Amino acid sequence: MMRRRDFLRGAAGAPLAMGTLFEAARADALATGRAPSIAYDIEHAGKTVPIPGAELFAMPDPGPRTDTRTALMSQGDICVSGAGYLWKSRDRGETWTMTELPCGTAGGFGILDRDVFILLDDAKENLGTSVRRSTDKGSSWSDPVALDIWPYDISGGGWSDVYQHPDGTAMITVTLRRRDGWDRWDDPAIRGFHDFIFRSTDGGKSWGDRTLIVPYSAETSLLALRDSRRMLCFIRAQRGNLPEDSPDLWKQTGCTQGHAYPLKNGVVAESDDGGRTWKNLRLFDTYGSIPGELIQVPDGRLAAVWLQRYPHDKSEIRVRISADGGRTWGKQNFALRQGHGVKAGQFRSVRRGRGGAG
Repeated sequence: MMRRRDFLRGAAGAPLAMGTLFEAARADALATGRAPSIAYDIEHAGKTVPIPGAELFAMPDPGPRTDTRTALMSQGDICVSGAGYLWKSRDRGETWTMTELPCGTAGGFGILDRDVFILLDDAKENLGTSVRRSTDKGSSWSDPVALDIWPYDISGGGWSDVYQHPDGTAMITVTLRRRDGWDRWDDPAIRGFHDFIFRSTDGGKSWGDRTLIVPYSAETSLLALRDSRRMLCFIRAQRGNLPEDSPDLWKQTGCTQGHAYPLKNGVVAESDDGGRTWKNLRLFDTYGSIPGELIQVPDGRLAAVWLQRYPHDKSEIRVRISADGGRTWGKQNFALRQGHGVKAGQFRSVRRGRGGAG
């Protein structure tokens, strides 16, 4: 992938001339019109086995989608955000408190060093995204700071990742697109939607240094491997047919022939320059394996955790293991639970709260 650039700043931080801005916008639009090359060398798992004892917890009715995000505080408390609420547990998930958030964000929440909470807020009709910050464990929040998404005019609308690189840089992933380009896949200047990384070096107070992950991407999650320069990401890759596609693209992705989105799969990619460019894109498992994220456990192994969303009536949360840093993956999936959830009111123990005491 070619390196992306910040549209609004030159190398020394000075504003670019308007003509240069439009040239940059055009170059970016043309670049996002090129489909990234994806390899198909990660074999599908041979079978999926259930993990016994896994439980689901209900949520208040959020509307069309929830997209919860989970994060740990420095002392180990679990925080879950989604549908305009923040849940906290001090006892490894046995009991929970619930606090209403200042915005009804779907899937943009995370915790930085020193327990700085970060919350993404999508504007009405997704006409922009803002970031809020809390330094008192979610009891109060800063005024929203708007992200600069130009030349795009729609942002967010789903799962955004909040991540802190080991070098201290805070990162958020946000999906950008144009209102006139949602389904015009044959127009390379506007088609599709594309995930970007925004960065902060001041603990989430300001955000910029935007770089493209890959074209036709959304809901990307990030991971820097320990004792390595490599980063990995799990991408929701989704698009319609392009003129350069092979006629049997739908067979490679596991889709059905004639579907509007023959590519709607999880894709694993890697970076060795801090997430500025991504390479070695590989299709992960079968059609509908989205969204997902990567976790590195203490012994160094990786776990990919994702929603296998199709067929809808048998959707599952699945896990697959890699013992070599994501280069190869196990022959077996593990199913955490089948289905979408349980009826509201079936929490084991929930206390509704206002503050961040948990």
